[in-house]
Amino acid sequence: MAHKFDPSKLKKLDDPERLELFNPEKTLKEFGLREGMIALDVGTGAGFYIPYISKLVGDKGRVYAVDIEPLAVEYATQKVKNLGLSNVEVLLSEENRIPLPDDVVDFVFIAFVFHELENPIAFMEEVKRVCKPIAYVSIIDWKKEDRDKGPPKEEVYSEWEVGLMLEEAGLRVGRMVELGKYCFGAYAMVVKEEPQKFQSPIRIPPGIL
Repeated sequence: MAHKFDPSKLKKLDDPERLELFNPEKTLKEFGLREGMIALDVGTGAGFYIPYISKLVGDKGRVYAVDIEPLAVEYATQKVKNLGLSNVEVLLSEENRIPLPDDVVDFVFIAFVFHELENPIAFMEEVKRVCKPIAYVSIIDWKKEDRDKGPPKEEVYSEWEVGLMLEEAGLRVGRMVELGKYCFGAYAMVVKEEPQKFQSPIRIPPGIL
């Protein structure tokens, strides 16, 4: 697919009307984001979701927001500064090289970015590298159908295609959920080693927490 966002339209990514797509705080909670986690916001753009992620991980947590577009990094960095978010760091990334060491991330948030990836499988393998032995991955993207918002349906993947690529990259796919008339969410996990005892914080099926 690799439909890239036009950086000249960056400010549109910070439009409050984006809250019509889905409820960020409720959705992040249902996907397993919790206080104290190290979160990765992939393709942060204008940093629209950064305040919600920052609030949920709290002072004990950390947010790394990455983007491959220098203008987006500059914009999001200024937003973080203006909001005084001390637990957030914005970083310039490469397409398949996230500027983080191995095994540091608890939670990965990829909103409206998956369809822009040149090689989704290679990218998700890189996501696995920076994740801890057990980590949660939430992918939100446009439905592959006619819409009055977002890119044409021909430029996005179906839920089925996303699930297949996640599995090929070695992630465990939990389920796909409808988040509204425009987008869907994919629950997935990185499991590098089997824990002796494990209890997921994600509600299946998801519900209001």
